[in-house]
Amino acid sequence: MGILESVGLTKRKARPVGQDLESGRTDEESQARRHWLVRGGMFLALVVITVLAFPRGEVYEYTVDIGDTWRQPTLVASFNFPIRKDADRVSRERQTARQETPPYFQELPGAQAQMAANRDTLRRQLDRILEAYADYRFHASRNQSAAARSDSTRYVELRRNALVTLTPGQWRVLTDSYLRQIPELSQTSREPATGQRLDLQLLEDAFGLGTQLLRIGVMNRSRDSVYTDNIIIRNEEESVQRSVSKDNVYGLNEAYDYARKQFDERYPNDETRAGLAYAFFRDIFQTSLRYMRAETIRERDRRSGEVTAYVGGVREGEVIVQKGERITEEIKRKLTSLEREKNERTAGQLPWWQLLGEAIFALVTFLFFFYYLFQIRREIWDDERDMLLISITLLAIIALFGVTVRIPWAHLYAVPIALAAVMLTIIFNSTIGLFSTLVLALIGGQMTGLDLEFTFASFIAGALGVFSVRDIKNRGQFVLSAGLVFFGYLLVIVATYLYLGTPADRLGRELSFAAVGASFTITAYLVLWILERTFDVTTDLTLLELSDTNRPLLKDLSLKAPGSFNHSLQVANLAEAAADRIGANALLTRVGALYHDIGKMKKPEYFVENQRAGANPHDKLKPRMSALIIASHVKEGLDLAKKANLPERVVNFIPTHHGTARIEYFYRKAVEQTAPDDSPVLESEFRYPGPRPNSKETGILMLSDSVEAASRSLDDPTHNRLKSLIDLIFKERIEDGQLDDTGLTFRDLRQIKDTFLQMLLGIYHVRVKYPDQDEQMEDEDRPVVSAPTEIDLDTYRSVSILWEDDVVGTPEQSVSAERLRGIPGVRETRAPRPDLAEASPHHRATRPRPGGPEDNRQKDGASSAEGSADTGGAETGADASGDGASNASTEPTKKTGDGAEPADAKTQDDASTS
Repeated sequence: MGILESVGLTKRKARPVGQDLESGRTDEESQARRHWLVRGGMFLALVVITVLAFPRGEVYEYTVDIGDTWRQPTLVASFNFPIRKDADRVSRERQTARQETPPYFQELPGAQAQMAANRDTLRRQLDRILEAYADYRFHASRNQSAAARSDSTRYVELRRNALVTLTPGQWRVLTDSYLRQIPELSQTSREPATGQRLDLQLLEDAFGLGTQLLRIGVMNRSRDSVYTDNIIIRNEEESVQRSVSKDNVYGLNEAYDYARKQFDERYPNDETRAGLAYAFFRDIFQTSLRYMRAETIRERDRRSGEVTAYVGGVREGEVIVQKGERITEEIKRKLTSLEREKNERTAGQLPWWQLLGEAIFALVTFLFFFYYLFQIRREIWDDERDMLLISITLLAIIALFGVTVRIPWAHLYAVPIALAAVMLTIIFNSTIGLFSTLVLALIGGQMTGLDLEFTFASFIAGALGVFSVRDIKNRGQFVLSAGLVFFGYLLVIVATYLYLGTPADRLGRELSFAAVGASFTITAYLVLWILERTFDVTTDLTLLELSDTNRPLLKDLSLKAPGSFNHSLQVANLAEAAADRIGANALLTRVGALYHDIGKMKKPEYFVENQRAGANPHDKLKPRMSALIIASHVKEGLDLAKKANLPERVVNFIPTHHGTARIEYFYRKAVEQTAPDDSPVLESEFRYPGPRPNSKETGILMLSDSVEAASRSLDDPTHNRLKSLIDLIFKERIEDGQLDDTGLTFRDLRQIKDTFLQMLLGIYHVRVKYPDQDEQMEDEDRPVVSAPTEIDLDTYRSVSILWEDDVVGTPEQSVSAERLRGIPGVRETRAPRPDLAEASPHHRATRPRPGGPEDNRQKDGASSAEGSADTGGAETGADASGDGASNASTEPTKKTGDGAEPADAKTQDDASTS
């Protein structure tokens, strides 16, 4: 068994039917045990996660804020303990101590000698480089190409390996100056140049400036990297150290900047020479003060460790805080110090009594919620998928509580409680949303030290969010919902501020976090999209999208079967009005009605409402084949719905809108065509596969489908005729057991009848007679069918036929009449109902036209079935499916009251209840 199947997230398998029905009951005990184990596991998971989410250790750190009023009894110290500084304060003081520790530098006595060595090395490199260049020029001037090429290569190689890095222009200046010292190579004079070489002159200038800086002292770090005013200079040879202001020495960057400035002033008109001197300086300069990193870090750690974490203490018996006293910074330090001291004395172990208290809080809260679901919302309690969805939603919010309560700067107002309330309201209803909000508000208040303000604010804000989406029609309502949620927080937080006089900065802080929590409500659309596809739930938003007649399935239905599409629209109007009247889900009922006949797209010509004047395809078929074609639109509709990924709640309307009703017209036709010596007609071959309607919404669709289709068979739809038609259809559906599983009451049925009657009167524009109007205005020559005023209650206790839960399959067609009577839950085969068959549009399609010869022969024996419904043949009637193979014979009627009752009504009633 897979994980999803184990928690009930897969589709149920078909129940055993017929003689195997009783075999399915052997698992009832195991199913009941699993049922309670799953719910017990959910309950236990909620309790455990809630206990783990409670703050551990420093409860006061997270639950007490400066400016709060101490509502608990006066707290007295039970032992001596030190007052600890705030952790952030200790961290800041230690950081300050580290930053104020002066760095250590080692004085290098050999810095001057090292700089002189660097100068000599660079001078020797310059000599070799310039000599190589001179040799190159000499051999080139005498056309000694090989020697010149060798000298050029040596010159380039020496330049590349030199300590100093110069630009090509600077090298050109040095080589030109050097060539002027050689008469054979000089181009300006035949006499040798007098004075010192330029490179040696600039090198001496750089060395002299470096010597001047070393007398002052130069650090090997930038002065900006030293955060203290002084530095410690240590002389290792003399074992002494002194503190020197950092402004009295140079940093490395400052020394370079000083040298650059000096050379620019010394050679104001020759930028090239200034650049060369600065390049030589950077190459040979050596700092005299080296940073001692290890010694500096060691000293910083020592001074940081000297910072104490305590500031005073509290003696045993001293009052820490009195009841009703305002929490100050000092009082909060005492509270947190007391708590830390207790934790240290218990070696970090959580006291068992604290765990027990948290567990009791969680047990009571969730026991209250689960008991509510068990007693009031039993349909949700019995659905494991719904219970899992609710549990996961609550667990997610509680987990966020646990994270937020451990962040010192955060507040629980930022947790999106209203988001959970809004989602559960849209998925289920407002009561589930309200109770979930109350549970989460209580849990959050418990975690914050029984904070009534948080509990009250969260519940009010969540309740406003619930009411804002109770009748959601578009996605834009989520923005309005977020605004109302924040308004709820605002009311309670401001009221607390005015009542208790909390600090203004705390007011702004709490409102900021409340705005964050309220803003999450806008994301409900995305979260709902995820939940709908994860748990296969259908919300009103999805139903609204599916009700658009431009959806592909409905568009195809309107093009391929326009009559069926128009019929579906009329049924949707009737069903929606009736569902709204009795408090059922009107939107779900309307959407189910729109899609219930999509299977007729496959063979639209076999259904009366899609046929034009001319031949009826059922005329060439046997009644059994016609019935199979009519019934096939259920299976084909299921296939189309599954390919279109319609929600399961909508798909459920397709197989249940006929239930296991009998296709009355073709059944009667088959009986009439059966010879006495032929085998009897099996009623099972003329019934829909089912299942029967299993909710108020599906039951309403069955009734509205039958009534709407049958009302089309009336030539003169007067008030009495429509009322008689509705009564007959309802009576037949009840007697056939089709409404046994719907939960519809007598009061609901009466209200549905009234709604149907008013709607049909509006559709057919029938004027209702005034009380004093002459009743003789009714055409007494035309008989009217009326349902009996009293209904035998025994008919409601019987069970109608149920072939299988797997509606995709076809019902068993080979069951004999004798075996059929022996199957538990199956009624006796009932006699054909002429009144129902004649109310079918199939009969209307085959009825002779007024004034014709057939019409004249039948006028005297006309049956009132024109005003009755094809309930069993509501495919005929309800689906207006066309067969119309032959004219249906009529039965003589007798008038009863304001309508008429078939002469064999008693016989039919007896057959249906036997």
